[in-house]
Amino acid sequence: MILFQPFGFVLYKVSVPFQPTDPGVLTVKGIADRGYVFVNKVFQGILSREQKVESIPVQVLKGQEIEILVENQGRVCANQIKDPKGILQNVTLGSKTLANWTMIPINLDPKSIHEIESSKGTIRTNDALSAPFFLFAGEFTIPNSVNILDTFLKVDGWHKGVAFLNQFNLGRYWPIMGPQVTLYAPSILFQKAPAVNHVTLLELENAPCGNSNSCVIQFVDTPIINGPVPE
Repeated sequence: MILFQPFGFVLYKVSVPFQPTDPGVLTVKGIADRGYVFVNKVFQGILSREQKVESIPVQVLKGQEIEILVENQGRVCANQIKDPKGILQNVTLGSKTLANWTMIPINLDPKSIHEIESSKGTIRTNDALSAPFFLFAGEFTIPNSVNILDTFLKVDGWHKGVAFLNQFNLGRYWPIMGPQVTLYAPSILFQKAPAVNHVTLLELENAPCGNSNSCVIQFVDTPIINGPVPE
């Protein structure tokens, strides 16, 4: 089935109709590009085309729900090369194929981000925007006396996700992989008082929010585009 979802994410959901082994091996051949696996909203692990991780063990009972949030990490920039995204082959749990999937395209357009920011924690668990995302939103004002310049978003301690400023998609951050650590935030996106500026992070893996002092971001005047990369 073609969803005509050119960017963003797709959430795949299925109810397990049989009792699998404990643990059962969930296999998704050829996933494109990165899949976050949940059982009844509890995170289980990551599937990755880049790292050739196509199987993970999961503990799941009959009647429970498996969700796989699949991220499109970008397409090959060349003519006449097909690079479809999503789950492209049968998904198996042990020796059995899982069927009757629900597929939910999740857009990261300004309207969707505005809905997230307006919810202020009231998004329902059955809302496609709510699960299994980890959403963090902040607000700030800029005095009229300040001269707004271009700046760069720095997300020390955050792991991997997508950042938005006033519903504008600044891009994906993944500082642990480098070499780009900061995201460019042009001055035109900021608004002076009395307007309120909104920053939203769609954190996919690990937010540094164990306490209020660690759950922070920064706008800095110097970009970091040559950071360390894994060996």
